[in-house]
Amino acid sequence: MRVLIVDDSESVRFALRLALEHLGHTVVGMAADGLDALQKYQALRPDAVVMDVRMPRMDGLTATQALLEQHDPQARICIVTAGRTGAHEAFGVGARAFVEKPFALADLDHAFHQLAAA
Repeated sequence: MRVLIVDDSESVRFALRLALEHLGHTVVGMAADGLDALQKYQALRPDAVVMDVRMPRMDGLTATQALLEQHDPQARICIVTAGRTGAHEAFGVGARAFVEKPFALADLDHAFHQLAAA
């Protein structure tokens, strides 16, 4: 899949890129917040988005909802986050997969199988 990575941490973006490329995916872009993600999604039209939750300017839950409602109701979004946000909140805004940080390669692979089936 062609993937857009959205995370405010440069080191996490780098780790996700390495993991996704190892799994056979192509990273077509990266964004540091939800607003940037919406713009890049429009320009790049990726097959999937990996979205963090806690980010400046626009959080990942808001960005997920906006992306699905305003840009592409078929967008395949995987929330990858640490902290209080759980799968229930992620699926509640329309994400199709959820992975907790720190993520294991197997969990990310499983999430992308869920996205491919969606």
